Amino acid sequence: MMNRFRKWLYKPKRSDPQLLAQFYHADEELSQVAAELDSLDGRKDPQRCTLLVSQFRSCQDNVLNIINQIMDACIPQDRAPRDFCVKFPEEIRHDNLAGQLWFGAECLAAGSIIMNRELESMAMRPLAKELTRSLEDVRGALRDQALRDLNTYTEKMREALRHFDVLFAEFELSYVSAMVPVKSPREYYVQQEVIVLFCETVERALGFGYLTQDMIDDYEPALMFTIPRLAIVCGLVVYSDGPLNLDRKVEDMSELFRPFHTLLRKIRFRRLRKTTRKMNIKYTWACHRKTAETEKTLKHSQRKRAYYFEMNINGQLSS
Repeated sequence: MMNRFRKWLYKPKRSDPQLLAQFYHADEELSQVAAELDSLDGRKDPQRCTLLVSQFRSCQDNVLNIINQIMDACIPQDRAPRDFCVKFPEEIRHDNLAGQLWFGAECLAAGSIIMNRELESMAMRPLAKELTRSLEDVRGALRDQALRDLNTYTEKMREALRHFDVLFAEFELSYVSAMVPVKSPREYYVQQEVIVLFCETVERALGFGYLTQDMIDDYEPALMFTIPRLAIVCGLVVYSDGPLNLDRKVEDMSELFRPFHTLLRKIRFRRLRKTTRKMNIKYTWACHRKTAETEKTLKHSQRKRAYYFEMNINGQLSS
């Protein structure tokens, strides 16, 4: 009775921009959808059930997004590290991942098996249960505080948020690692080596005048081919101890170049036989060679994508 009275008296306005007020109404909406979903017989009305599940997940995304903003505001120095996210495939790293993780945690806690992965699901179930309990504690603490003082973050609330953040980060790594291939530390290091090689190549090309800053700023279409060519030559001849070190085992190379190991050996053999003058000529040729097809088809809207090192070397290495 007291809670109802307090809710009626202190309920924040929907138009209030403060984070706790936004959370209160987002959480109310989530609770309403969850209640309707629980009371619905999905076998009798599958279409309505599908719609509610989609709405439920959207509400979860919204609630988690606001909780993240609150954590950034009240425990900015105590956030759980998430450096591991760089090892996730690009298609996994999107804005709706948090909501999917929450939904997955609830399914696991209820006894479900995710994507027919029985062993992984059983291993993650205790963590999923602890995470869902922690999230309920956080939601309760934030709702209660929203009815008391929108401008204050209590120590009890901060502690609940810290605990939840640590559990969520741990579950995120476990869940994603179980569902999709995640780069090992070695694979991530090799990827970083390739990035460094391309950066060093561009800096070197600018220094020698093979490229101009205007070409880069204007997303010159030819760079789509020029930079990978130069990076291959530099990686084989100049930075021979880097990611294109052909004395390594094939499996230690970047997966980008691994299929072309034999071809790269041939290229290195030919390049090493050339004099410095011939190499300079070859560099210049690699920079300025453009196909008519490239000039005609690549528009300005495509140039930005081309600039981000679309390293399709098939058919280019033998040039």
